[in-house]
Amino acid sequence: MIKTGHYLGKEEKLLKKFNRTLARYLKEITPKYGHEFSELVRVSAREKFLELIPRIPYYNAKSYQEIILTNAILIALTRAMREHGKSVEDSLRIQVKIMREKYARIPRFVGRIFASNIGGYFLNRLAIKVTQEGWNTEYIKGTTEDDYDVSIITRQCGVVEYLRSEQEFDYLKYCNFSDFLMFPQMNIGLKQTSQIESGECRYCMKHDDHTEIPESLKSIY
Repeated sequence: MIKTGHYLGKEEKLLKKFNRTLARYLKEITPKYGHEFSELVRVSAREKFLELIPRIPYYNAKSYQEIILTNAILIALTRAMREHGKSVEDSLRIQVKIMREKYARIPRFVGRIFASNIGGYFLNRLAIKVTQEGWNTEYIKGTTEDDYDVSIITRQCGVVEYLRSEQEFDYLKYCNFSDFLMFPQMNIGLKQTSQIESGECRYCMKHDDHTEIPESLKSIY
């Protein structure tokens, strides 16, 4: 893991990714809050994202690094909304709507692959790799005696550590919101058996089962 500085000199590439997300976000907030407010958020969010870039942590594990980059963008958007009088919940409700639409395109058969032995092989390899990067992750394959097909335990979660470093404590309790949107679309039932703020995230997944939404997320869903 490179803690900071990895993206110095790579701002242009990151801004392209940021601008795509921002454009979609503005489509939602403009009808809700008006063009003037939307323009204020656009300018402010870009400034705040540029400020974040030198401090974005880097993990040499592509799927996990994408999570970090997504959260960097959401921090910038949340801060811009907060600067202009909106709460973190106001900001994340917009993102929930966007992600629901995105994840609705996931084929449901993906969940069967995820919970299979083949899926487990790749999940275990990924867990080993990201653990070596400092994002301590354990993959557990369920047995016939367990009520899950797959359990993933994350200690020293990179997202939690990142949000803490940016003092985004109001956002921290919601940082797993996308998981509880994505897995149901994969026909995977998801349960969280720990408090996300603790820095340890325990997930249990079972194919063709129901998802239990944590109380902490219900206010933005």
